[in-house]
Amino acid sequence: MKNDYVELEKAHKICYISKIRNHPLSGYVLVALILFFLQVSFIAGMDIITLTISRTLVTTMVYTIAIMGLGILLGMGGMVSLGTAAFIGLGAYIAGNLLLTFTGIPFVLIMLITVLVAIILGVIIGFVSLRVKGLHLMVITLAFSAIMLELFMIPNDFTGGPMGISGIPFPTLAMFLTLNRETVFFLVLAVLFVMIVLTLNIINSPTGRALLAMASSEPLAQAMGISLLKYRILAFVIATVYAMVAGALFVSAFSASTPNSWGGLLSLNVLAAVILGGSIKPGGIMLGSFFIFALDLIVLRNFAFFVNFPGSVMIMTGILMILIFSRFPGGLSRLLVEFVNLGKKIVARWSVYKYGEESDI
Repeated sequence: MKNDYVELEKAHKICYISKIRNHPLSGYVLVALILFFLQVSFIAGMDIITLTISRTLVTTMVYTIAIMGLGILLGMGGMVSLGTAAFIGLGAYIAGNLLLTFTGIPFVLIMLITVLVAIILGVIIGFVSLRVKGLHLMVITLAFSAIMLELFMIPNDFTGGPMGISGIPFPTLAMFLTLNRETVFFLVLAVLFVMIVLTLNIINSPTGRALLAMASSEPLAQAMGISLLKYRILAFVIATVYAMVAGALFVSAFSASTPNSWGGLLSLNVLAAVILGGSIKPGGIMLGSFFIFALDLIVLRNFAFFVNFPGSVMIMTGILMILIFSRFPGGLSRLLVEFVNLGKKIVARWSVYKYGEESDI
């Protein structure tokens, strides 16, 4: 009887561990813990990562939030936008001016104001999108991005003109807790995790299924009772909120915002990260974001050749993108699946080699 109880307890533990491992958030929690440990080690002076890598990770996390928003708009709603950089920049300027004007303003209040402005703009852009689609929508959002960039360049107190705004204080989480250059990393990481949870809920919600149906066939979606007006506007609101939240985090982490940072190249990089990731899920988005925004500084710059010839970084990145898309149209997500399957095959063959084939007897 005792042995039966022990076996039952072991089975229960194995089942519990299996549930944790298979939980949708388990992988993201692991990544968050790794990033948390890396930054703690940097603050403690353990030399596991450098200041450059720490700041690159912050940049990548910030842009990952914006990319997730575009992933919902493009991957689920079927609408292409090249105005992401403009919204990131606008979020940065709004948060930057709030931090400069109201000393000690809680970060939660900054995010609330930024999100409210993002919702209003998302509704406006969503209404405009009702009359156009496809390449025409992409051109319109590109034109909007160009207009916003020119407005950022005009000398004024809000954007600071061509020089931008700088000397922005770090945000305050509470009346007694002000962040600094090192601890703001944890704020960005926490917001990123919240946005990942939100994204997963959107994907698995009725809203997500309605967006997928709309992207697949608008006439069929209408026949099913799905309102194109509602979900087109909602998709743009979500993408705009994500982009402006990313902008608020960027200016909070780097204490500056310049117009040149929010040009069309950033929008193209964000779009490339969505496509390269190959999945609307945050895991694929994170892979694409890392490849576009962090691969050169964290990986390639460790080789003397790429340090001596900086232009070769762009060439290598382009070659890798061509190879990935030509061999794996599904992007990095598909490539990762192929590697996992290859690993399983190797393990299975090694098991057969060592123990022999299983007998049916």
